[in-house]
Parts: sequence; structure tokens; C-alpha cells
Amino acid sequence: MRTASSRLLFLLVLLLVGVIAQPVASVTEDEVEAACADSAAALSLYEDSQARFDAATAAFNEVASELEAVAYRQLGLRSLIEKREDEVHDTRLAVRERAVEVYMAGGLPGTEVILATDTVSEFLVAAELLDAVSSNDLAIASELTALANDAQKLRDELVATQNQLADLRTQAEEFRVQMEQSLVEASNSYQDLSSECSRVREEYQQQLARERAAAAARAAGAAGGLPPDATPGFICPMSQPISFINDWGFPRSGGRTHKGTDIFSANGHPQVAVADGTIEVRSGGLGGTALWVHSDYGVSYYYAHLSAYAQGLSNGQRVTTGEVVGYTGTTGNAVGGAPHLHFGMEPPGGGWVNPYPTLARNC
Repeated sequence: MRTASSRLLFLLVLLLVGVIAQPVASVTEDEVEAACADSAAALSLYEDSQARFDAATAAFNEVASELEAVAYRQLGLRSLIEKREDEVHDTRLAVRERAVEVYMAGGLPGTEVILATDTVSEFLVAAELLDAVSSNDLAIASELTALANDAQKLRDELVATQNQLADLRTQAEEFRVQMEQSLVEASNSYQDLSSECSRVREEYQQQLARERAAAAARAAGAAGGLPPDATPGFICPMSQPISFINDWGFPRSGGRTHKGTDIFSANGHPQVAVADGTIEVRSGGLGGTALWVHSDYGVSYYYAHLSAYAQGLSNGQRVTTGEVVGYTGTTGNAVGGAPHLHFGMEPPGGGWVNPYPTLARNC
């Protein structure tokens, strides 16, 4: 819960930043080429590796999202099957009870057969002996047949779903390996770029990203994220090479949807505070090793699935923009997946908003 003073501070910051903000100087493609003339080979290798990393990341995200949805459907099927089997059991007992009544009353010859059946199919055949007794008996037998058929269809669907899950897990692992391989190549080639090449190229890429993010931010509601003035001084939480897509709203376990952006990087990659503020340490649950950076201007930033906190980091500690706060990992419900940072963003007053436009402008 945000206080009235923090909301007021947030609005004042927006006003001040809006007044003093200056246009960012543009960088041309020719300037990038000139700055990277001494790193042309390394730049070519880096861009190729990064492109493959981005493609594998997008594919992994799509498959992982589908996997989550199918796994959730599987849970639903299991629940339905249990319900149908309970209904079959109860209805079968009702038929047995009716057979006992008919038999004890000296009714139809052969009704004793229904009492000795073990399988549903045998039971249904034997239940036909009750057909001549009354329409009510017929209804019970028909209901049993329908329930048994429905339960079998659900079991068949469950088997198909389990096979689909196995295929998706195989695909996800293949893409994860591709991500890892291309990330290693991208990291190595990135280190070979000259400092001037890295600086100018990143400026150029951020310029392109800002243009794309501006279009994305036009979307209404939380999915559109926050405008630049709402996050003054924001910096990317991780240095290159990293990869992420706009995965806001993707399916997640338990019928949830994704309320953040997953930023993929090497395991143990340093993560930094995106703003001056105060640390809130969290541990356990879906996020695993996690923390919040509550910025001085009111927006709070959530970091999840860390492998570890920065040494000496503690709850309530003050941090400055760019200070290392943790390291990329797979804790929480990310265990077994590709190392990444789940990055969330919450403005004053609460409620998640899409971090992608903000990250796209600054990463």
C-alpha cells in the first residue's frame, strides 16, 4: 500500500521531469559503423549470436507458455476424471441396490448376475436385466452408461495431454540449450568489442528500442506500461548480452497470467538497482530468492528467481542506481528452466503494469 506522500512525490517527479527533459541526441547507423570499424568481425559475430539468442528466447517463451497452459488443462482433466469415477461408483451402487431389491422380491431370473460383475462393461450388460422392471431402472442404467463413456473419453484426453506435455518439455529443453549456446558465443564476442563500439552501438539500439516501445506504450491499461516520465533515471537491470520479449499476459500455472517480463541471461549474471531506493528482501514461494527496489519516486520494482543476493544486502538497505543487488538464477518455480530475471513493476497505489515498454526503452 502506497502512502499519500509517496503518491504526491510521484506526481511532482513527473511534473519536474516533464519540464526539464531534453531530447536524446540521435545516433546514426553510419556512426555505429565508424565506431565499430576496429571491431567489425567481433560485432558481426556478436550480432549473429544475439539474433540466435533472441530467436531461441522467443521460441522458448512460446513453448513454455503453451506448456503452462497444457499442464493446467491436465490438472483440470484429472479433477474431472476423479469426479466422473465417483459418479460412476455411486450410480453403480444404485443399480446394485435395485438389483438386490428385485432379486429379494423374487423378481427377474438372472438378476443375481448383476451382483457378481466386476468390470463396468460386464456391469452394463448385466444391468439390461433390469430393463423390464421399470422406466426408473432404465434411467439409472442409461446414466451409468453415459458416465462411464464420459470418464473413458476424459482418460483418453488425459493420455493425449500427457503426450503433448512430453513433446513440449522436449522442445523447451532444445530451445534452452540453443539459448545457452548462443548466449556463450554472444558473451565472448561482446567482450571483444571496443569500449567505443559498445557504447555507440548500445545508444543506437536503445534509440531504436525507444521508437518500438513508444508504439507498444500506446496500448491502453496496464499492458501499455508506464510513460518514460514515470520512471526518471531508469536503467536496464542487467548489462548485455540479455534477451527478452513482451511476454505480459502469457499463461502461467494455476490459471494465472504473467505479470512481468522475463529477462534471460547467463546464470549468475549481476543484476543492478534500476533506481535509487530501499531494498525489501523476499524469499520463498513462486519467486524463490527475490527482492523489491522501492524507488524514491514511488514506483516499486520486483526481482525474482535470483541465484543469490549481493553480498551484505539486507532488508531496508538504501541502494543507488546501478548498484549490484543480486544475480540471475532459477529459484522458485523457475527451477529446471533457463536462468532469467522475472522483472515486475508496480506504480504508486499498487497493481502490476507491463515493464516491457520501460525495459525496451532502456535495454
